[in-house]
Amino acid sequence: MRKYLLVACLMFAAALSAHDAKLHKGNATAGEIVSVAAANLVMKTAKGNVTVTLNKDTKFEMGTAAVALKHFKKGDKINVIGTKLATGELVAKEVLMEAHR
Repeated sequence: MRKYLLVACLMFAAALSAHDAKLHKGNATAGEIVSVAAANLVMKTAKGNVTVTLNKDTKFEMGTAAVALKHFKKGDKINVIGTKLATGELVAKEVLMEAHR
């Protein structure tokens, strides 16, 4: 019985602790939020700052839970899946963050 309880706890903890961007369609751009506004956010990536445009169709997830934009703040590490425009702007389809709070 203890063995099954331990396995269940470990599986639950693993599900809460990480969200794998590979489970979503598209290539993710990883970075850290520099600023957040209603229509966009700026994230610092390995290649520099990128403006991420948000719209009514953008989905936000923390871990495996759907959340609102208000859950994201400066300093959060995120993965964005979307369409990169010629201007360098990224139009977000999904904004993903590990569940750490």
